[in-house]
Amino acid sequence: MTNLTWSRGDLTLLEHCPACKHAVDYEPIYSRNDDEGLIPDIWNIYNCPFCKSFFVNPRPSENSLAALYQDYLTHKPTQMEKVFASESLFWKLVRGYLTKRLGLKFDKNSLSLGYILFSFIPPLRYKLDRFGRNLTLSNFKNRGKLLDLGCGAGEFLHIAQQMGFDSYGCDFDPIIIEQCKKRGLNVRLGGLESYDDKTFDIITMNQVIEHVVDPQQTIKECFKKLNHDGCLWIGTPNPLSNGAQIFGKSWAGLHPPYHLCIPSQSELLRWLDEAGFQNIEILNRGPHAKFNWLESLKLTKTLKDNQPSILRTLKWYLIMDCMNCITPKYGEETVIIGYKKPPIS
Repeated sequence: MTNLTWSRGDLTLLEHCPACKHAVDYEPIYSRNDDEGLIPDIWNIYNCPFCKSFFVNPRPSENSLAALYQDYLTHKPTQMEKVFASESLFWKLVRGYLTKRLGLKFDKNSLSLGYILFSFIPPLRYKLDRFGRNLTLSNFKNRGKLLDLGCGAGEFLHIAQQMGFDSYGCDFDPIIIEQCKKRGLNVRLGGLESYDDKTFDIITMNQVIEHVVDPQQTIKECFKKLNHDGCLWIGTPNPLSNGAQIFGKSWAGLHPPYHLCIPSQSELLRWLDEAGFQNIEILNRGPHAKFNWLESLKLTKTLKDNQPSILRTLKWYLIMDCMNCITPKYGEETVIIGYKKPPIS
């Protein structure tokens, strides 16, 4: 490639996989536009044969990333989730579970029976625990200080406050940060460096690590920023998901060029281990494939890709959501948690 530019700035050509650092001596598996058709450029997507991570190459250079997010989807208004608004019996039961399990406080009525009921239904328990990023009262009795790194529009900061956390957020998008400040949220523009004056008990990154230029280094910096027995929680698309296999270049998890590198579960485990985390665990998500699969089906039409048959899609959707209740290996999302080692006395 002779012209290393894109429509909004410069490009960086990678010679090594950004996840495992093996030389890129193989060809891309997909070439496509962005999901929303906001950018005229075509992006090459690689799947590393060594670590199974996806990455865009070439990708927007670090100094042009801000231009990438000038019209990003997080700028759009979001609707209030039903758990906060609905007065139906089901959502009252859900609120009862979330109140007892996660310490969430609601303005709407809740039924404590929901805690008993959903505690005995593992698939729903997994799904509901993810709503509070698995920060259960039993494991996090001392709520402490929480940083949501890449907080976006601040939806989780609001939830974390209702869970009793002293909540902070940061993001590189100045538009989003101003929106959060208007809502009274405690946020700063930038990344971890914007909180040089603080350390945290919990750092969460929801659908963020795949947007980061140097994800492994970010995890190492998170380790340093945590208090002695602090916790790091990460949610990110799973390159080994069955959705990725079925939908190919139309898989919604690819989301080029915003998703610079989507690390495999093995790489995430390695990164956390090398950073110093212990008790690292990939958590079960329960049934959760619906949103990604519906978005992927839309993309097959947008990208004029081969759309799998409805019957085949439905069959595999049902099979995979059952599998997601048993193992996190092939789910649409990887959720991983690790704890900082306490100091040796």
